[in-house]
Parts: sequence; structure tokens; C-alpha cells
Amino acid sequence: MAEAALRASEEQYRAMFNASIDGLALWNPAGQIVDTNPALWRMYGYGDGQSPALPLDCDTGPCYHTDFLKAVAAGESIHSEVTDLRKDGSALELEVHGIPMQYQGQPHVLTIARDITEKKRSAGELARQRESLYQREKLAALGSLLAGVAHELNNPLSVVVARAVLLEEQGDSVTQAAALKIRTAAERCARIVRTFLAMARQQQPERGAVAVNDVVSAALDMTAYAVRTSSIEVTLDLSKGLPLILADADQLHQVLLNLIINAQQSLQDQTAPRRIRVSSCFDYLANVVCITVADNGPGIPAHLRARVFEPYFTTKPTGMGTGVGLAVSLGIVEAHDGTLTLDCPAEGGAVFTIALPVCTGKSAGADAEPSGEPSMTPRTILIVDDEAEIREALAEILTGARHRVVTAGSGREALERMAEDHYDVILTDIRMPDLDGRALYQEIEQRWPGHAGRVVFVTGDTLTSALREFVSESGRPVIEKPFLPSEVRRIVAELAMNGEVAPPD
Repeated sequence: MAEAALRASEEQYRAMFNASIDGLALWNPAGQIVDTNPALWRMYGYGDGQSPALPLDCDTGPCYHTDFLKAVAAGESIHSEVTDLRKDGSALELEVHGIPMQYQGQPHVLTIARDITEKKRSAGELARQRESLYQREKLAALGSLLAGVAHELNNPLSVVVARAVLLEEQGDSVTQAAALKIRTAAERCARIVRTFLAMARQQQPERGAVAVNDVVSAALDMTAYAVRTSSIEVTLDLSKGLPLILADADQLHQVLLNLIINAQQSLQDQTAPRRIRVSSCFDYLANVVCITVADNGPGIPAHLRARVFEPYFTTKPTGMGTGVGLAVSLGIVEAHDGTLTLDCPAEGGAVFTIALPVCTGKSAGADAEPSGEPSMTPRTILIVDDEAEIREALAEILTGARHRVVTAGSGREALERMAEDHYDVILTDIRMPDLDGRALYQEIEQRWPGHAGRVVFVTGDTLTSALREFVSESGRPVIEKPFLPSEVRRIVAELAMNGEVAPPD
């Protein structure tokens, strides 16, 4: 009778053991698995009847940390999370609870494992989404901040550029050479501001015909000090006669800066010689221009290469990287219908290659010399800007073209001027205190509907989405600060003569 009862008890235990949805394993004092249930092997990717023969040790079966098993065997009840591998090599995340027990007169450990792989994946995805939302909110705040910064920077830059160009046009050869250097530096500052704004606001690229080698040279100029002080040898191999590509030059410049800076940082702890090689070429078969940035640093481990373009993933030490540079770069390149790839040669180092489609059709000739400024009879121009230096620079540009110029320091003053006189063209800043450019335009539409088509907006920052929508709906031309005198004269002349402005060459 006792034997029958024992057998019935064991059968009941076996039925419960096998029916559990958790993975159960019984470990002997030697650290071997001597009994399991089907659920455990299903977690590991085995089908019914495919489970390995028992007993199993860590070399042939599930292996939880030996300290964990020792603690349980010593009488401690332990709860832990472990990572193991499935039959196919994929990661298996387990929540494991271990309890000591007696089995066949000897101390054993029973482990109860629950598959939390999907739970951890979902939690990780939720965390990434929250981080992404947080980063977007930071970028939005940064965009608003940079819009104000851009406005404040581009106003004085406009004065510098305009005055420099006027000196180029009027001065002697020595003055002209000095003015050219001033203008070039100021325009570079303006491009940097626009790049920061584009990064913060994630704007669509403004594409035009771009000479790749010029952008590469500019990026190398900007990183020259950091590279030189790191004792890095730079080799430049730029193919001549490359076709133009259709791209946003400032965003491409940003991508190259990221790649060159990454290469420089990867060489920081490298023994000499430290080398960076930047090259360009034309792939005739694919009809793309390729730019390559290669270094002889430590390279990227094979198991991390698939993740290098993930947002917020970085292999750099804490404080040296945010993990967004390559992700942003990939986004920019793909927005240009191009590719950004990584290769790690057997001899070491990392090679990043950008491939961008060449210009086709009309855009391929975009590097042609712009046409001259249209000639015309003098007109009466109203300039509206709260910055006196901007008003004066615009006035000098246009009076030099024999126009009659009247200025106003605010939107309300502009309305007073318009009530007193007739104006052929109205140049107005958008960001102004009290009555801004948008409100001024709306007032003109209501009071003098025929004059609304004479308005040209001037802006010192990349417009917010609301202002971009307003300007687009108005159909009015926009002059971005810092402006070139030739651009201002062209737009004013075309608007005065034709009532509309043709797109620039």
C-alpha cells in the first residue's frame, strides 16, 4: 500500500512538473541537470522529443551562474535575471528563481525559469521611445533657442558681408583682397549657423548642384586644428573632374565633419603613425560620387558594427560622444537618396563611404556663372527693419543702384510711410518687436491690396514651421541674411519690372 501511494505521489509530481508553463530544472550537488520539463526546452528552441539526454552540465545545457547555484544549495532562496543562448544562438532572457530541496535523499536545487525576452524587448523599446521623445523635445527647444541666436548673429553678419562686397566693388586691389577674406569668413559663419539650425529642426535639405571636393576641403579646413594637434597624418586623394551632385552642401559638410571627427577621436589612444585618408571618386556603373573617410585606428568590433548607426549608440568613452552623430549622418545621406556604409578591413581601422547620386538634366549645369544683374530705371524702395545697421546696409546697396530709398524702424512706422507715399518694392524683416513682418504684410493686404505683391521678406533665421507655411502661402520672395548685394539688387529689379521674382540660377 505504501509503495502504491509513493508511486501515485511521484506520478502526481511528474504530471505537475511536466504541465508547468515555467521551465523547471533539477540540479544535483555536482551542478548537473538531472531532470527537466518540456517547457524549459521549448524556451531554448527545442521541439517535442528533441531535448538533450540527461544529465547535463554547463557545457551541454542551460548554465546559470555557479555562485547562484551554490547560494541556493546553501539554503538561500535566490531570484535573479540571467541571459542564456537558445539552440539557434539567439539571446534568451530568463527570470530564474531557485530553491533548495531534497531529492532521493540528497540536496538538490530546483530552478524555475520564466522567459522574459519579449518583456525586456518591449521595455527596451519603450525606453528608447521615451528617450527619442525626450531628445525630440530637446531638439525642439534647441531649435527655438538657435532661431533667436541665428537672428542675432545673422544681422551683424549681414552688415559684414554687405559692406565687404561693397568694398570689393569699389576699393583698390589691396582693399578688394582684404574684403574678400572678410566676406568669405562671414559667409562661413553664416553657413555654420544654418547647419546648426538644420540639425536642431531636422529640415528637409535644400538641394542644389554641389562640387564634392569643395565640401571635402572645407570640412578638412574646419577640422585641421584638432587633427594637427593630435599628430595625425592626413592623406587627401580627390579625383579631378567629378560630376556635380544634387545635395545640400551644408548638410553634406556636417556629415563629413562627423566622420572626420570620429576618425580623429578613434586615433586618440593609438600609437604612431596615426593616419586619416579622405578620398573621392566617381563610380561610373552606379552613377554616384563616392567620398571615403578611412583611419588606421582600432576599428569597430564585429558584434557592434550592425549597431553603429543606431541613435544614441556609441563606442566612445563617457563624455566623448552622444551616439547621435552617425545616426544623424545616415539620415542626412538617405534624405539625399544616397548610402552611408561601414567597412572594417582585416588589417584594422574603419572605412566609411558616402555614395550620392550625380546631378542629371538641368541641375547638372547649376555651377554655371550666374547671369548679371538686370538693369532698370530707378524705383522707390521702402526698407523695414528694427536694426539700424541692416537698414543702412540695404539702403547703401540700393542707392548704389540709383534707387530712391526710404527706411522705417518698425512695422507701424512702415504703415505711416506707406500712407504718405507710393513704393514699388517693400523689403521687410520678419522678426521685429511690436508689429512684425507677418503682421505688417497682413495690414498691407487689408489697406492696400495691390501693394501686397510688392513685399519681399528678409529673415535672419531659418523660419519656424508656422512662418514657413505663412511665407509659402503668401508666395512672396525671401532674402536670407546674410545677403549678397547682387542678390538684393536682382530680386528688387525683377519684382519691380515683372511683378515676380525668378528662381536664382
